[in-house]
Amino acid sequence: MNPESIYEHIGEVIRTRRRSLKPRLTQESLAQLLGISRASLANIETGRQNVMVHQLYAFAKALHLSPADFLLPVNDPAVGLDWSGVMPADLKPKQQEQIARLLADTRAEPLTEKEDHAKHAKR
Repeated sequence: MNPESIYEHIGEVIRTRRRSLKPRLTQESLAQLLGISRASLANIETGRQNVMVHQLYAFAKALHLSPADFLLPVNDPAVGLDWSGVMPADLKPKQQEQIARLLADTRAEPLTEKEDHAKHAKR
């Protein structure tokens, strides 16, 4: 997993939403609302400062969003899930890479009965 891209995404969501609200929220006004410094908010918006889970809820409330709105979907390439911890140790790096790519391509949601039937019918 690439934490930097996740925090950059969260910051971008915060910045974009803050600017789109009417009336527009300044960094100063949002920071005051959240009880953090304007500098901290600026660092969060650029991904230089991490956001704790309880802060996501505070941002969500202040920006009229759901906490989930800040997160990348699991199948987003920027998340880059690291499967190395669950792979057998005796696999060669190329094999681990192939399996990780296969796992990353799998759907996060189970197939519906109709999709599952269609998948098996093609074989």
